[in-house]
Amino acid sequence: MSPEAKRDLEYRCRRAITAPVPKSICEGSPRRAADYKQCAAVVGAYLRSGAQAEKARLHVLRLEAMQGLLP
Repeated sequence: MSPEAKRDLEYRCRRAITAPVPKSICEGSPRRAADYKQCAAVVGAYLRSGAQAEKARLHVLRLEAMQGLLP
């Protein structure tokens, strides 16, 4: 992974983690909340360790989609 791609992924991970949890997740089904928590856990683990970048990329995309951050 290039340094630019790594920096971009870390930025997107931090942005997704610090964004507020959407009401649709808070008021939705327990399954959606569990999916959100799992994605946040994987992204947080990537930020701490720097390992499994591809897995983190997948989960950050899911978080961004749930939060409405994707264009």
